[in-house]
This record gives sequence, structure tokens and C-alpha cells, in this order.
Amino acid sequence: MWFLAWLAFVPVALGRAENFSDSDTFWQIRTGLLTLDGGKLPHSDPFSWTAAGEPWTLNSWGFNVVLAWLFDVGGLVAVALGCGLLAATIGGLVLLMSRKLGASPVIAGWLLLFASPLMIPWLSARPHLVDFAAVLLLILLLRRILEAPSPRHFALLALLTVLWVNLHAAALVGVAIVGGSAALAAVKRTTRARAGWLAGALLVTLLSSFANPYGVGIFSQTAGVKNASTVIAEWQPLDVTDPVHMFMFAVGLAALIVAGRRHDVVFSAALLVCAAGSVAAIRMLPLLLLVSLPVLISAAGQPVVLRYLQSRRKMFARCGTAAVAVIAGLAVVNVPAIGRPDPAVYPSRAIQAIPPGCRLFNDYMVGGLVILQRPDVRVSLDSRNDLYGAERVDTYMKFIAAGDGDLDKRLAGADCVLVPSSSGLAKRLHSDSGWSVVLSEDTAALFVRVPRA
Repeated sequence: MWFLAWLAFVPVALGRAENFSDSDTFWQIRTGLLTLDGGKLPHSDPFSWTAAGEPWTLNSWGFNVVLAWLFDVGGLVAVALGCGLLAATIGGLVLLMSRKLGASPVIAGWLLLFASPLMIPWLSARPHLVDFAAVLLLILLLRRILEAPSPRHFALLALLTVLWVNLHAAALVGVAIVGGSAALAAVKRTTRARAGWLAGALLVTLLSSFANPYGVGIFSQTAGVKNASTVIAEWQPLDVTDPVHMFMFAVGLAALIVAGRRHDVVFSAALLVCAAGSVAAIRMLPLLLLVSLPVLISAAGQPVVLRYLQSRRKMFARCGTAAVAVIAGLAVVNVPAIGRPDPAVYPSRAIQAIPPGCRLFNDYMVGGLVILQRPDVRVSLDSRNDLYGAERVDTYMKFIAAGDGDLDKRLAGADCVLVPSSSGLAKRLHSDSGWSVVLSEDTAALFVRVPRA
């Protein structure tokens, strides 16, 4: 039954592989290829002409290399399928944790499936997939350390942290969860005697997090990414007017209440850290939801809940079957599109039409795909916010949207321009004699500078 519950989630994971819509994935692949070819990490920007040579730290160098290896094996299709498999593994970990908490496989399968629409937008091919899996594995390990500590558990904790921090610098979330668990264990009388083991786990996790190319610099690196990404939607604070955000946050608070009543210090600490992180940045909401699910799924196994679900068994079975059928049908229909850059976002024809060696002035979203598909072209901007800084990203985005000011000054150094067709800059360039349109698509227009006589 547990396998069937997981199997129902697999189409959700694979369905998200239909289109690539996140710009990060593309430049991460190219960075991984560059790392593999050179045998070392790049320490300065190799892709743009506006930030060329500026210092650049990699937040997910290991994940980049994995993406590059998959790309070498089977192009973007292999990247999509590999990340889809990781997403399916995350669903499996949720079910595994639910099982350990004594949940019913039927209830677990239903609730995971019904919660999946909230997760689908976040199951993209980006390193936060590693965070989702790592946090769930960390909770499993911490619970084992609290129950029956052994040297093997601490060795696994160190291994998990080293792998996590090199795949994605967000591993510091794990340090916070371990620290919170140790603090809660010390406060509660029933777990105080084992708080020392969790304190030891905190030391192991903290020291292991330094085993990365930047050492203790990971702290300033993480803070820099947060400060530079304030113009990006997923880094915005919790929006109390957004019903989806508030529903996910409410689910997290409900799980926190259940974990608190159970005196489960590990789940309580993880939920507290994720809830606090969600208030600061909504990108933590899916992690809060994932940690909440096993707690709430196991709570649904209470006699009163079971009686209600039993009385509505046919209704839930039909709803679940219909949902699986719809998601599986969509996944099958979209199989030919697996690994495709989302055509609603990316102007593939225009990117191929960029003149060789051009210094491109471009929109934020398109920069990553240009870096991957046209390594001969230097971009002006992409989604590496920690490199460009919030002020530069904001300035470029506002200029593209409005198209105001002195074009000669604002586009100085650029040989061509690729921006959304509906943007103010595109409209202005259409009527500017100094620029000629090469190709115009629904998503973007490509212009080249007209040589002066």
C-alpha cells in the first residue's frame, strides 16, 4: 500500500518536468560544464559583459556539476527526468516519515496527493530540491539520535551535511534545525537527559558545514544572496493577503501545534525554523508544508478522523482516483515537452538569431538560456542576483520596462538587444533609427545596432 501511495505521487513529480521555466537551471548547467572542463570552480564572472571579472561565489557548485553531467548524458531531457526523480524521492521521504509516525498508507497517499498542487510550482529543476530532501533526511536522523544515539548516526549526519552544503549553500537551514532541536530538548524535562546528544549533533553539523570551497565564508555568502535577491518574488516576505501563502502557513502552524502537544522536539524545531523562514521569505513555505505533512498525516489517524474518513471512503477514493488519472494523463500528453524551455517565457528562435560574439543587452529571465545555448554571446543580466546586486538588477529591469532615458548612454557597450516585445524599451527601439529589428516573437524582440556612417 505504501508503494501505491508513492506511485500516485510520481506523475506529479514527472509532470513538473514538462517545461523549464526557471532561468537559474540554464546558467547552472553551463557553470557545471565550465567546472568539469576546467577542473576548478570559477571565481569571477565568465558570462556577462556588465560584470565581467567581478568576484563570484557559487551557491550550488555540486548541484551544477550534477546538472552538467545529466546534460552531457541526455541534454535537457535528462536534466528534467533526473530532477523529476529527485522530486519523486521527496514524496517518498514524506511517506516514509508518515509511516514512522504511525500513519495509514491510504490516508498518507490521499493527503500527499491533495497537497501536491501546492508543491508543483516549487518542484522545478533547482537546488532547493536538495534542501527539501535534506531537511526530511535530517529530521529522520535527529529523531534517531534522540531515541538511540550511536556513532553511525553522527557519521551519517556529517556525511549528509557535507553533501548538502556542497550541493546547495542553504544547508545552514539544517544547522538552525539542529540547534533548535537541542534547545527544545534542553528545555523539556522528558528530553533533557538527551539534550547533550543533540548539542553534539549541532557541533557535528556546524563543523561539517565548513567543508565547502568557501569555508566559514558560507555565512556571509548566504546573507549576500538574501540581500541581493530582494527584488525577486520568492525572496519577498510572507504576503498576508495571498490566500495560498496563508493556507500553507496555516498548515505549518497546525502541524506545529500537533508536534508541540506530542512533545516532539525535532519536528517542533524544524517547523519553528521553517515558519520563521517563511515569514522572512516565501521560498521557505514549500519546505514548511513538506515538514508539516507527516505530522498532520499521522494526526489524521486518530479514531474520530478515521471514522469520518471511513464513512467517506468512496468519495475520497473517487476523488483520489480522478486526481491521479488527470495528473497522469497530463504527464503522458506532455511527454514530448519534457526538458523544453517554456515557450511562453523563452524566445528560442530569437536566441539562435543573435549575431555571433554579440554583447547582448537582455531581460532578466532570458539571460540564463542565452548563457547555456549561446556561450559565444555575453549577456548584460541573468538571475545570478548575488553577482549583480539588487540595485543593478532593479535598475536594468525598470529601464527595460519603461525604456526611458538616453538610449546611447543606457545601452552603451551593447551590440544587440533582446527584451520582451511588450516592454517600453522594445517599443522605443522599434522607432529608433540607430537600431534594427532582426526578429520579433510573441515573447521577445531582437534588435541589432545599426552601424553609423
